[in-house]
Amino acid sequence: MLKKTLIQSLHFFSRSIPLPWLRALSGQRFISIFYHTISNQELPHIKHLYRVRNTTLFEQDLDYLLNFFTPIGITELIEAIYHEKPLPSNAFFLSFDDGLAECYHVIAPILKRKGIPATFFINSDFVDNKGLMFRYKASYLIEELSKQSIPHSKIAPFFKSYQLPFSDLKSSLLSVRWLQQNLLDDLAAAFDVDFNSFLKQQEPYLTQQEISQMIADGFTFGSHSQNHPTYNAIELKDQIQQTLLSQTYLKEVFQLPYQIFAFPFTDSGVSKAFFDKILGEEKFQLTFGGAGLKHETIQGQLQRFGMETQQLNSPKQLLHTEYCYYIIKSIFRKNTIYRS
Repeated sequence: MLKKTLIQSLHFFSRSIPLPWLRALSGQRFISIFYHTISNQELPHIKHLYRVRNTTLFEQDLDYLLNFFTPIGITELIEAIYHEKPLPSNAFFLSFDDGLAECYHVIAPILKRKGIPATFFINSDFVDNKGLMFRYKASYLIEELSKQSIPHSKIAPFFKSYQLPFSDLKSSLLSVRWLQQNLLDDLAAAFDVDFNSFLKQQEPYLTQQEISQMIADGFTFGSHSQNHPTYNAIELKDQIQQTLLSQTYLKEVFQLPYQIFAFPFTDSGVSKAFFDKILGEEKFQLTFGGAGLKHETIQGQLQRFGMETQQLNSPKQLLHTEYCYYIIKSIFRKNTIYRS
């Protein structure tokens, strides 16, 4: 509630201030933004997680960005960080997480028409619809179990067996974490919800063929782990394995000449030891978090901010609020992430 109130207050404060003024005051001329997907259709595996922007809103976002920023690709960003090659004035970098099918069918055609480069971060275990990320399983279960009107008394024991509390269907399913995801499979099996059938019929993820075509069209790809764990909830060795094996898949199948990675969920709590092992010009050139407009003490680790939000719709609202949030944080010296 406090965060929602703050966002609303920042929007009210910032809406009359021209974006160039906010950008100059913040000193942040480069921005990195990300989405997951764009769709005009209701997506049951995402419906209960976050608001999906439609094509109209997405094109409004892009047009607004193009009025104030110059789009750049991953190669320009790598050259700027490691070889001090200047970026265009007021550059922005666009990326998409999770490797969802709309990236090929909806997003790429729009970006091609507007001449905007983008990078897509994929989970190697889910390419070709070989599996479904646990949060998408939760959303799909909410959708399907709600139709069945199953008494809570029949669902609660499943949560108890995993030592998890059960209240209502939606909040309880959305509280399930990566380490507990077998609970979702148990529920699906018990109540005839078929994830494999959904994967075959819906085809929510990109295929190898679609990725190859997007690469041929000039888009770039990076890894997003094998199967989307929360990194601060798993051991360092598992963080490294998830990262390296997902990138190995990309390198072997698509022969990419670069190595880049975006953290699933968050990079909060990830230690310096991870970056020492993974990051560097001869290793992964760049890694990306999602903490908004912030500085990093580690070369090659960059932060992005997401354009999918429950409170704000227009690109002006989103960008103005993010800049104001950054400016306020700078007063309290909260704009730099330090790793131990």
